[in-house]
Amino acid sequence: EDTAGPVIVNASSAAIDGEIILKFKNEASGIVEKTRAAGAVPAGSGIDEIDRVLTSVGTVRFERLFPAGGRFEERTRKEGLHLWYYAQYDPSVPTSEMARMLSACKDIAIIEYSLPAVASDYMHTPAPTGDPDPTRAVSDEVRDIPFPFNEDERAQLMQWHYNNTGNVYAQQTRMGADANVYAAWQLATGNPDVIVAVIDQGVKYDHEDLAANMWVNTGEIPGNGIDDDGNGYVDDIYGFNFTNNSGELNFSQELMHGTHVAGTIAAVNNNGIGVNGIAGGSGRNDGVKIMSCQIFSGDKGGNSMTSVKAIKYAADNGAVICQNSWGYTAGTISETDWKNGTYSALTRAIQYFNKYAGLDENGNQMGPMAGGIVVFAAGNDDSNENCYPAADANVVSVGALSYLGTPSYYTNYGKWVSMSAPGGDLMLSNAYGGVYSTSVAADGGSAYEGIQGTSMACPHVSGACALAISYYYGAEKRKGLTGEMLRQALLSSTQPVDRFCTGNYAGYEGMMGIGRLDAYKLLLTIAKM
Repeated sequence: EDTAGPVIVNASSAAIDGEIILKFKNEASGIVEKTRAAGAVPAGSGIDEIDRVLTSVGTVRFERLFPAGGRFEERTRKEGLHLWYYAQYDPSVPTSEMARMLSACKDIAIIEYSLPAVASDYMHTPAPTGDPDPTRAVSDEVRDIPFPFNEDERAQLMQWHYNNTGNVYAQQTRMGADANVYAAWQLATGNPDVIVAVIDQGVKYDHEDLAANMWVNTGEIPGNGIDDDGNGYVDDIYGFNFTNNSGELNFSQELMHGTHVAGTIAAVNNNGIGVNGIAGGSGRNDGVKIMSCQIFSGDKGGNSMTSVKAIKYAADNGAVICQNSWGYTAGTISETDWKNGTYSALTRAIQYFNKYAGLDENGNQMGPMAGGIVVFAAGNDDSNENCYPAADANVVSVGALSYLGTPSYYTNYGKWVSMSAPGGDLMLSNAYGGVYSTSVAADGGSAYEGIQGTSMACPHVSGACALAISYYYGAEKRKGLTGEMLRQALLSSTQPVDRFCTGNYAGYEGMMGIGRLDAYKLLLTIAKM
């Protein structure tokens, strides 16, 4: 029997007080589960040594971190996710003190600090003013690809990040500094069997340019207060709100981050209104679907509990792409500490998504891809310090580029960044330098706006991945594509970034990933697999 004490992971001064995550040793978990099933100790574990600590700090919640998985419980247990628990207690007790008290308990394998997650955008930050240097705005790629949809001409020009003609509203920009989406649309526009989970604020599911491409859980009867499909979640129609444990998603003018991200992936194409989504279809109900997994709400930022639950939910409910425009501030955790915690709950959730997304409870491929891909924004700290979870080896991390193809002034960078994509740079143009997408109006209605951030670069990659899966899968629903194949195709089909990392940008050379996203080249690469 292992009598060693627990390992403490993600111990950071930025931790959220009043929350802690525990992983029990195998032999102790049976006692905990039996106690919890009996309901005798609502905020306890049934293990005296641990319950004395929980009681002393005024614990109000003690529950499985990954809820009972319904038909997926067998694989949940196989991966050891049933051993993880979450405790919420008096926040006046410092996390370090709580960890110290629990570290004497031999039945605990891991003690993990809960860390604050922040959205990776700059929408509330006033942008510096200034004009681009026209000497850098040279034409170096041909962009005469026809626009294939019936959409507002203004939206076409504003969405330079899809097809940059080198002249955006009389701003001198760089032709080809984009994600090469128009060319990709000649091959594919989307497929409704592809589900992208947006781990973020709630997505405005009734937005005029998103509603038709929202994932709908057909196994659930709206508003009846019953978990009809037995997945462990009640009334999860368009996804789930993990901040208040309900199927009710929140969005507003202030809470529009998830809606903006979703539009870049799957705003409805060819409907004559609004903007275009990279995998938004051709207007014939053939766009990819957005599943909204809400981990931010109002002044409540995300935490380790909401994010790990959301990622596992996405894997178990059909998503094959996990889109994350959030992270911990650069430098919150050192590389050494993170790697010591590679068995942390968040890393385990990411690994679970990569392994099981698209598979049914028996391991058979049920979706358009076997296994998943997890995409993270690199963060906006203008830092080369590792930013997690983006720097984790299990994810694809995305830095941000401007309409000149140069690194955006705020983007994080470093050897840990996987690749880059358009994220906008309002320093170059306050009016047109951002990424234009769906938003929420002051009255709660449908709106559109340009925002900058690695939050905006990240969904370009998720959208291109969704388009690539759609192309491979096709009308004949061809199976055989895996998450790992997609990752390899994605990282082997980029365009060079370093040639733009000169002059003022010389410090970014070799630091913006393997290259810039090229959606067209990605589709050509995936077709050969």
